[in-house]
Amino acid sequence: MPRGELNGWSYSYTDEGSGPPLVFNHGIQMDSSIWDAQIEDLRDSYRCVAINAPGHGDSDAVAMGIDFYRYGDMLTGVADQLGIGSAVWLGQSMGGFINIRLALTPPDRVKGLVLIDTQAHSEDPDKRAQYEAFLTVALESGINDDLVNILKLVYFGPTFAGKPESDAWEKKLSATDVPAQHAMIRAVFDRDDVHGRLSEIKAPAVVIHGEDDMAIEAERAEELARDLGANMSLIPGCGHCSPLERPDAVNPIIRSFLQSIGY
Repeated sequence: MPRGELNGWSYSYTDEGSGPPLVFNHGIQMDSSIWDAQIEDLRDSYRCVAINAPGHGDSDAVAMGIDFYRYGDMLTGVADQLGIGSAVWLGQSMGGFINIRLALTPPDRVKGLVLIDTQAHSEDPDKRAQYEAFLTVALESGINDDLVNILKLVYFGPTFAGKPESDAWEKKLSATDVPAQHAMIRAVFDRDDVHGRLSEIKAPAVVIHGEDDMAIEAERAEELARDLGANMSLIPGCGHCSPLERPDAVNPIIRSFLQSIGY
């Protein structure tokens, strides 16, 4: 996997295919491989770049205090290094949080948005309290089997969680370096509410959401789609990681959207 460096931050990424650029941003405690099935499907027509967030994959951690506006600036810096001007940005969960804000500042970098299992609101207070407790334990003791089982419930629908394919992700979650990811986890917990600014986004968008998503309810996705003037697809038998769980359903929606905007 290639590496780059931006202002002292060492990052890893994948870069496959050729054509108009697509930039993929994954969710918290995931990595760029969540997009493998999409990249395999789209690299025949597009240049597919998937970046590992700080502390994820092989990317270095960053200092506490980062937010998604600052990280958005870092991503545009990475894009500049890779010779990418404007692109369609795809984001799952945290990746969607980042891409929505990227479409607000600076908007000229965003040709389109594919927003998957994400929302524009700040974290739900009840869920945040649970996540804070989880984080405290994980920082003190690491991710034990009980915490892995909780993560699987939050991230994956019951159909995928029962498949052998989920075993690899269970191992990844067990091996998570929580201190390295702490700054980005904190950014997720502390993010601002940008729902009231969605009318500022002029880039075309599509919203995709897992029907069984426990982390973000489908109502939030419906609201996001409505206020962006975007189409929404609800994916049955799928939790919070739609690109991983149901690529057979997600990939045609992405390709259809790209074709619809002439990209």
